[in-house]
Amino acid sequence: MNTPVFNPHRMLRGFWALMLLTPIPVILGVTDTNMANADSPGWIVQCNFARSLADDPIVFPTMKGVSHMHDFIGNGSIDANSTYGTAISGITNCAEPSDTAGYWVPALYRNGVKIAPVGGIYTGNWKTRQRIYYRDSNLDEGTPVRSFPPDFRILAGNGHAMSPAENPKLGSSIYWGCADNSTGKLKLPPASCSVGAISLHVGFPNCWDGQNIDSADHKTHVVYPSGGECPSDHPVALPRVIVRLEYPVGRDTGNITLSSGPPYTIHGDFWNTWRQPRLDELVAGCLNADEDCGLFK
Repeated sequence: MNTPVFNPHRMLRGFWALMLLTPIPVILGVTDTNMANADSPGWIVQCNFARSLADDPIVFPTMKGVSHMHDFIGNGSIDANSTYGTAISGITNCAEPSDTAGYWVPALYRNGVKIAPVGGIYTGNWKTRQRIYYRDSNLDEGTPVRSFPPDFRILAGNGHAMSPAENPKLGSSIYWGCADNSTGKLKLPPASCSVGAISLHVGFPNCWDGQNIDSADHKTHVVYPSGGECPSDHPVALPRVIVRLEYPVGRDTGNITLSSGPPYTIHGDFWNTWRQPRLDELVAGCLNADEDCGLFK
């Protein structure tokens, strides 16, 4: 892997960027141009499927088996009994070893059979790939970005939606498609995919109230930016996290359902249990330095 070194003399974007900058070299990945736009500030981490559990340590902490089934990506130790301390000490399935964060989504079923986001050659020699994007592409250029505080938690989407309209970010920040990106941003899974796999993107809100690492509904402490700006009641810009998963369901995708219900109930959880010094380093050296730090794989 190429290891370009961050130049601390590059102009940073704003006061908070300067506060976060450290002289430690940033070890960067190699850009995968099939999956990311060239020169997009930020980074991507390949994080493999870890396991499926009927747990949700954000919504139902310490209550094992009471949630609908979730697929956990990355940190293989996280379950209902996890704490911040146990999570950062856990073994990760992410290519960046300091990414011990928790990422999970409801389990997916095709015609009633569970399909994990793992394996399955769907075209040529490619296998399904699970990747986490850290970007600032929904913010105005020059917006300073803060790291997620330790133990920060977010839930994106509405797992209780009774219709697509009740999950309002469907088709924009949260969407389905074919794994070859041929379909655009769909509110529901496509009926067929020539590559034999569907994709799911869950984009998390990244404007923070600056005070709370969580809220009663796990949502109201963060909102999505509007017109590239964070609102006055949520003024702190955070990294834009996008979880991208691929499911090898076959060319005829069949009847797709989720453990939470119809596919319009799609939602996702993010728990910042990164090893914090490395996260701070990447936010400063990639997002606030306008550097495309590529892909860790």
